[in-house]
Amino acid sequence: MKNGIFFIIDNTNSHCGITDRLKAAVGLCYVARQHGLDFHFIHQAGFDIRDYLAPNRIPWSAELSDLSADPGQVQTFRYIAPYDDLPEFRPGVQYVCRRYIGNNIIEKNNVPEWQRVWRELFWDMFTPTRPVTEELAACSMPRRYTAIVARFINALGHTEDASYNAPFPEEMQEKLIRAVLEKAAQCQAASDVPAVVFSDSARFLRAAAAEGFLTTDVNGIGNIMNRDAGAYVTLRTFVNLFQIAGADKVYSILHLDGFPDNSLYKTQYPRYAAIIGGKPFIRL
Repeated sequence: MKNGIFFIIDNTNSHCGITDRLKAAVGLCYVARQHGLDFHFIHQAGFDIRDYLAPNRIPWSAELSDLSADPGQVQTFRYIAPYDDLPEFRPGVQYVCRRYIGNNIIEKNNVPEWQRVWRELFWDMFTPTRPVTEELAACSMPRRYTAIVARFINALGHTEDASYNAPFPEEMQEKLIRAVLEKAAQCQAASDVPAVVFSDSARFLRAAAAEGFLTTDVNGIGNIMNRDAGAYVTLRTFVNLFQIAGADKVYSILHLDGFPDNSLYKTQYPRYAAIIGGKPFIRL
């Protein structure tokens, strides 16, 4: 019987985006390593993560059938800050976590060089699967490039079932697009390699392409939190993650003069892509 920490993301707790899911998975693997336990990851919230990320040096793959039917062998716990209710871990027990928040315990606990620690553990855990690597190979990307990321959520129209970033009036939407493009142009001017623009808005990507920016494919734009996202949206979520990780440096556009602070979403997706790639991250 498999023992150790089991992190389960299924349709009862699929409220987090991909970055939060990965932060929690790497964080709980770190906890397992600190206590000399095995780590098992079961992800069935909308998709099986093993279709996109395969085990690398850490054999985390598990099935729900690996869980013991003996309640004396199983102890449930939560991965929620401030992490002061984690159990007294001991060998020979299945510790099951289904309730989590997408925090990074390695950062929260001020582990020295936490970004390096998180990155190395991520690569110990994961490697992209063949569908992801084939999609990456099929994408036309410069040999070297800067990544520029802008996430609008609902600012340009309802794309997510969320209570923030309500759509602006049409005139404000056009002004918002122009303001982001102007900041993207500043990033491009500061870079000695081509810039590639990433976004959660196909409308914005089309506008960026019309201005001469290199952009990612507008097909597959979506968010895995949406139940109807589909397999291609999920695939592109992982492809874009590794594309951003492969950039020389990563810009995330957030603050715009003359616009409310919440006009753009403070996404952690490009930040953790930069950490995965070991690249500089600049929030503007």
